Amino acid sequence: MFNSLLILMPVIAAQILGAAFSGATFSDAPTVEAIDQTRRNMDESFAAMAPRNADDKYKFWHDIVSRELTARDVTAARGFLLTAPQMLSREEVKELMAAADAEVKGTEDERIALVALRKLPVEVSQRFAEASGAARNMSTVIEPASDTITETPAEEPEPAPAATEDAPAEEAPSPVAEARFAMLGTHADLANHSERWLQGDRVDELVLKITGIGLAESSAQDATAEANIRALSILKSARRSRRMTPEFTDYITARLDAALPDSALKPALEEAFTDLATTKVRVERVSAAYAGAINPKGLARLESDLTQINRIGTLTDPAAAVTLIEQVKDGADLRRVRLIAEAGGDRSVALVKQMGPSAMRIADTGVRWTRELVLQFMGLTAAGLIMFWVTLSTLRRTLLRRRPRLEAPQ
Repeated sequence: MFNSLLILMPVIAAQILGAAFSGATFSDAPTVEAIDQTRRNMDESFAAMAPRNADDKYKFWHDIVSRELTARDVTAARGFLLTAPQMLSREEVKELMAAADAEVKGTEDERIALVALRKLPVEVSQRFAEASGAARNMSTVIEPASDTITETPAEEPEPAPAATEDAPAEEAPSPVAEARFAMLGTHADLANHSERWLQGDRVDELVLKITGIGLAESSAQDATAEANIRALSILKSARRSRRMTPEFTDYITARLDAALPDSALKPALEEAFTDLATTKVRVERVSAAYAGAINPKGLARLESDLTQINRIGTLTDPAAAVTLIEQVKDGADLRRVRLIAEAGGDRSVALVKQMGPSAMRIADTGVRWTRELVLQFMGLTAAGLIMFWVTLSTLRRTLLRRRPRLEAPQ
């Protein structure tokens, strides 16, 4: 029994540690405690980035903000503005926080960003204002009427988010794009590329299914459909700009195949293209084919990931969401990125751009005690107690056996 327990306990312990820290049991919605702890981890990480010499801190912070402005990444630049309390010297932080407290308008982050911007040279402040204005103008661009779906997408700049007509004309300078973001193309494009796919042409099947599911969701007029469209558009943007890891590409491909299986989609499309018809009728048939081929159970699993992606895009902006997703390899990483975005907002983009994949370690999601994990822990505890009892019993018998016997007097 002792040898069996000696072999069994490390196996159970490895399973518990794997389940606890792999992310498989992490909650989809992070708790307040997890967000607070992750925010503290982010503060420590930004403080560790800055040089130890107080005289060099400002120059480092100035250069890193200028670098992001040169790259025209307004979200990352604003994220580094918000890190001023962690990256500047104590005296400068005291002045900055006093000036931020004196401001009466805006949230705490907005006040800190405004005061931090004043500490930079006028030339850098002007560049930030110009870049912010350009980013806001991009949010009013109308969604393109056509879209290209290829198997090997070319490198391209980040797409511009599209706004609805009822969006406010004067938008506050906020990094979170409230306008509708959709890069799914049109039903006519979907029909054309679907026909090419059936004929064996070079078509990116991943982008095709993203578009098909997104356009099928567009028929619904509810918040869930809008969230899915936004998340699918972010995914499509990441795919077309080649900013998805191979592991995450395989993960999303499996999710899409489960939601829109080829076994149901191909026969439906073949039937839609069987008879000659007008363009309008053909488009309607293809749209119906995609809607009818969707597997509800597979779509529900996909929507769990789309919820995370949509939340990341809401907390930052679509282009920043692509930057964050660039480090993701699986669903657990996706929840980690969502937690980092919850804790830091724009600072999460700055963190990921500075630390890369190492930023994943900042997320402290905690452990969700599932029934399986509790049973495994109870089994490990029981095995430990039995092993302790066997060890104690063995030692007791050994000591009693070695005790010298008292002989009777002759």
